[in-house]
Amino acid sequence: MKVMVCLKQVPHQDARLDVNADGTWIQEDNIKFEINSYDTYAVEEALRIKDAGDAEVVVVSIGVKQCQETLRTALAMGADRAILVVAADDVHTDIEPLAVAKILNAVVEAEQPGLVLCGKQAIDNDMNATGQMLAALLGWSQATFASEVAIDGDHAYIADEAPGLQILDITNPAAPVWGASTFST
Repeated sequence: MKVMVCLKQVPHQDARLDVNADGTWIQEDNIKFEINSYDTYAVEEALRIKDAGDAEVVVVSIGVKQCQETLRTALAMGADRAILVVAADDVHTDIEPLAVAKILNAVVEAEQPGLVLCGKQAIDNDMNATGQMLAALLGWSQATFASEVAIDGDHAYIADEAPGLQILDITNPAAPVWGASTFST
């Protein structure tokens, strides 16, 4: 099975953010960027699925050329392949969640993964929309706030933390939105 993980590049969570001279963005001179922390959890879960069976992990990021570093980090973690879709030349250009979901939809159609994992939300703008929009565009089942994913044939068993803890059995292909801070082993 192929597992696709969607990644967003964000400023390092401990970075001091100063607004640039024209007030349009942050000063990037000394800012380190990284994978959105919730997306890191999704990569880790995809790698657990890979270790438990025969799976390929493909990471994808939509954004600017500098997102290559984020993808390289995921490759260093153990992802098999990375896809960068350059959707803007300038980091100042905001790419709205629906536009990102539509681009990811095209990537999913081309790659044909059996499972798509997304972070619970982005830590830079605190949004939680792209994964759900992607699932709707694909017409796939989804689970949000997942804390654990287990694959058995064409079923994904997902521990879903919202509301409370429940176990969902959804048929693949599925697009769970990953976003837990604790994991069961």
